[in-house]
Amino acid sequence: MTDPSVPRPPSAPAAVIFDHDGVLIDSVRPDFLACSALFEEHGATLPARLWAEEVCGRPDGYPRLFDLLLDPMGASGRPGSAGSPADRAGTHAELGERLSRLWERFMTPEHIRLLPGVRELLPRLRAAGLSVAVASAADKEWVSRWLSHFAIGEFFDTVVGGDEVPRRKPDPAVYLEAAARLGVPPSRCVAFEDSLTGVAAAKAAGITVTAVPTELTRSLDYSAADRVLPGLWAVDLADTPYSVEPAPGSTDPAPGRRP
Repeated sequence: MTDPSVPRPPSAPAAVIFDHDGVLIDSVRPDFLACSALFEEHGATLPARLWAEEVCGRPDGYPRLFDLLLDPMGASGRPGSAGSPADRAGTHAELGERLSRLWERFMTPEHIRLLPGVRELLPRLRAAGLSVAVASAADKEWVSRWLSHFAIGEFFDTVVGGDEVPRRKPDPAVYLEAAARLGVPPSRCVAFEDSLTGVAAAKAAGITVTAVPTELTRSLDYSAADRVLPGLWAVDLADTPYSVEPAPGSTDPAPGRRP
């Protein structure tokens, strides 16, 4: 493990910035379940890949789903969806209100869990002398709630929510703000992301990105990321502040290790 008392080479990473939803906590599946339930109430089926591409990591993606329900042709004829008349769906406001009620059902401690490897990795990063932050598209209040719930807030030097910057991901603003608060140039930061929009945001900020896809997003194209890992449990600190395999392959640097 890296000795924090030993100066790092100028090119070595000095900070790690985590996305929150889908990287630290599994709120991805509960969100998909809530969106799927909304579709089911209107006689339609929400394809998982469509949700992964249009909504995961995109707070502005929910209106896209509402548009599918409001489409009189029935979810725009997307594969795997069943038609639903527009007059049954209601309006964006009504659908948004109903989705909020479904979130109350699924976005709970009973459904949301800390992802494998988080509890082990965070103290190791601290011991390695790295600065650590969260840069999320979600509001800071939401992020802080779960960091407190899982008692991991102490490991982060700063937390930046999407409501604290002018534009949310895929804009790089939240990552640039996190790096600025840490006092570390983006070029010396490493980001962990699960969504394509998050990968795009970190890359636009000039940050090296390690993708950690979730079960629902593994089929997406993560070739824009610098590296791909099966999960945070696979991060290796033996030789460098982090050691992962190059993208686009998603190989396991520690065979046999599983959550």
